[in-house]
Amino acid sequence: MNEDRPQPDTVFYRYPPRSLLGDYLRTAGGLALGLTVLASSGGSTWIVGIFGSLVLIFCIFGLRTLRQQFTRVALNGQGLFIKVLATKALLWEDLSALKLRYFGTRRERRRNDGGFLQLTLTGSGGKMTFESRIEGFADIAWHAAKAARRNGVALDPTTAGNLLGLGIHADEDTPRPAIVPGEGA
Repeated sequence: MNEDRPQPDTVFYRYPPRSLLGDYLRTAGGLALGLTVLASSGGSTWIVGIFGSLVLIFCIFGLRTLRQQFTRVALNGQGLFIKVLATKALLWEDLSALKLRYFGTRRERRRNDGGFLQLTLTGSGGKMTFESRIEGFADIAWHAAKAARRNGVALDPTTAGNLLGLGIHADEDTPRPAIVPGEGA
């Protein structure tokens, strides 16, 4: 497949900038706090060690968020293609592992008002990881589940439960569950 020319059934996704705003604000707050303490610490070894580490962690977090902002994903019947600085491909026929994990508190999960899911796909081209705030997350997860089923990839109970929680059934012919009128959109 020529990665420069999308296939007719190709769908494109990205992380919406609005969903990354909170991460940018956390990065700015953490850096501001850490740098302020470092500037006023007088060179104390303990303070420099602790708050220097904090500044480093928030720099890495900020760079990760920036990477997400520039990530573009193309999905089609042949596979998944990510472009950040270079293009990375994972063909569905090469999918060898799929994990879907939830990160958040039990209360957030029960109320469905917090936390996030993280989808990790492994194939011959390496690993790809997506957070649930990317546009089309459910479509990506459905295509991956369908490919895993075709390839005979065993899903652990946590992944299978999280897929069902998203309403994803690899045996269905459509990536989205049917919307029943009157039951929400």
